[in-house]
Amino acid sequence: MKRLNVLIISLGIVLCLLGVPAGAADQKTFIMGYDPTGLTCHLGQYAVLVKGFFAEEGLRVRGIAALDNRTAVSEGRSHRLWVKTDAGLTEADFGYFDTDQLHHMVAGNVDYYIVDGNHFGCWSVMVAPDAPIQSAADLKGKTIEILPYAVEPFLLHGHMWLHHWLKAPGLDAPRDITLTTLPWEALPSLNDYVAEGFKTGKFDAVAIGEPRTSLLEDKHVARRLVTQNETTYNNEFCCLTVIKRAIVDNDPETAAKIARAFRHAREWAGQHPREAVLAAQAAGYYGAAVPVEASVKAAKSLGFDHQLDVAQALEQAFKTRIESGAIKTNKTPQELVRLYYRKIE
Repeated sequence: MKRLNVLIISLGIVLCLLGVPAGAADQKTFIMGYDPTGLTCHLGQYAVLVKGFFAEEGLRVRGIAALDNRTAVSEGRSHRLWVKTDAGLTEADFGYFDTDQLHHMVAGNVDYYIVDGNHFGCWSVMVAPDAPIQSAADLKGKTIEILPYAVEPFLLHGHMWLHHWLKAPGLDAPRDITLTTLPWEALPSLNDYVAEGFKTGKFDAVAIGEPRTSLLEDKHVARRLVTQNETTYNNEFCCLTVIKRAIVDNDPETAAKIARAFRHAREWAGQHPREAVLAAQAAGYYGAAVPVEASVKAAKSLGFDHQLDVAQALEQAFKTRIESGAIKTNKTPQELVRLYYRKIE
């Protein structure tokens, strides 16, 4: 027994010398799911992993790449926060959630609470550089190709913002606009695929998110016709921060620390977009070939450090999706906000 006590005391001394706080030896390690494809709109989430914001809150967090979109779609998952660990496929403790997946949440397929907004839109509709198309009205009778994961049931088909933008000049998809789906196999060589598609007339426009839009522009393959921010900025979050319900309900103090770390990282990325891009590139989260200046410009447009009433924005998001028929419910938007959003300071 005396020898055991000496061992315990010695271990405690070693931990103190290493700067590990008391009790940290058995501290829970939380899993954060992140998108490994290097999206510009995820710079805030890459920052939280590389800039030590979790450590500032006294949290031990392991970032694990979430399922790629193709696997998530093929396996019928209702969100992108499934990760592979030694124990198999499991849901991350927290991470990101697409606003165009709210219908899955209302259907009871998502075991998370929304705790904060994340950013505004990163999508653009792009046309060939020399195309005569100058506005949404010019797309009547035309074809827009969208990414393969931006289709039901994973996401609302073509994104809600795209449908609303087309409605402004009186257009309706699919009555006036044909929406086709880009093949998964084309993603690794997207520039070549888009250039060929414009050349052959397979499609007239593409709906693409950052940083792919910057890469298309950089190679003069396409030009932007409209960005999502022109339609929904300061009105609807494109992506949301979510935490497992069990954590929020049973350990609100930890949930608050997680939410604060995310918020601080997001604000930092908004205030230091160049540093955020370079830090994400250096850590391997963001593509080294993506133009830095274009990425900085895009990051500034995403409003990472912008304050918006999350409950109000969510209410509007639920309202538009109920009106469109995407969400089937007998509850009001206000009731849905109370069910799925938790304000955490």
